[in-house]
Amino acid sequence: MKTAKAEKGSRKRSTRPRAFRSDSILGYLTIAPAIVVLVGLFIYPLFYQLYTSLTNRSVGQGGEFIGLANYVQLFNDPAFLTASFNTVVYVTLVQLGKFALGLAIAVLLQQPLVLRKLWRSLTLLPLAMPGFVVYMIWRLIYDPDVGALNVQLSQLGILSQPIAFLADGNWAMPAVILASIWQGFPFWTIMFLAALQAIPKERYEAAAIDGANSWQKFRNISLPGIRPVVLIVFLISTITTLNAFEAVWLTTGGGPANSTLIIPIYAYKGLITFQIGQAAAAALTMVPVIIVFVYFILGRLTKGK
Repeated sequence: MKTAKAEKGSRKRSTRPRAFRSDSILGYLTIAPAIVVLVGLFIYPLFYQLYTSLTNRSVGQGGEFIGLANYVQLFNDPAFLTASFNTVVYVTLVQLGKFALGLAIAVLLQQPLVLRKLWRSLTLLPLAMPGFVVYMIWRLIYDPDVGALNVQLSQLGILSQPIAFLADGNWAMPAVILASIWQGFPFWTIMFLAALQAIPKERYEAAAIDGANSWQKFRNISLPGIRPVVLIVFLISTITTLNAFEAVWLTTGGGPANSTLIIPIYAYKGLITFQIGQAAAAALTMVPVIIVFVYFILGRLTKGK
């Protein structure tokens, strides 16, 4: 009889909606602070910016709802189209440069070098320095009068006269890209180095017994072993680079003649000219690109499992 009553009571409890059970309510209360922070710091600002992009709001004026007019104006603006193209070029080349340099140095630092710990510490120096200091140093390096780059190239006989790298439309973007790679590659290096060290040494020993050379070990063991880390680093770094501001603003300000203008700089210039609605629209144009990129990377990570 007791067993039957217990079963009957369990059936009654099981018919109660899961959302109103005591353990579920406790779970809701536990995550409530995180939800409040998420809504307050992410969801609300995002939707507020989306609404602002649909208005003609400016400083001191609430603005009126104008629908997609800001977006139409953007895609009819040659400066925005130039900024979009420059953003693709900038992000692509910076990411490829960070990947190549970061992976090469990570492989080198994995070798039994003399003073290996010292070299690993020095590799992190660009990442440890404030961005403002980094790009001010690069401005001095590129200076046409006293810059170290012009001086060295002139002494080697490569240049007959100094080049104003940051003021020349042909050289400004490559100069900014080089500075950005130098400032960002240590993050890639340290992540790749950690991933390489996590690969069991037995795999390399077995490959050596089978007669594999260094390139075959790298291609068949090292690269597959660090693949998840490569994808995660690409994801994080690409989002950061897409939103890059100080690298361009502190070196060229988007010039000369918009040759280094990227979307974050374009949006900022909209703010300082008090066109808040249009600046919000410009910034939001990168959101679909980021969503597609995140979806692709997460799909690759899931596929690799």
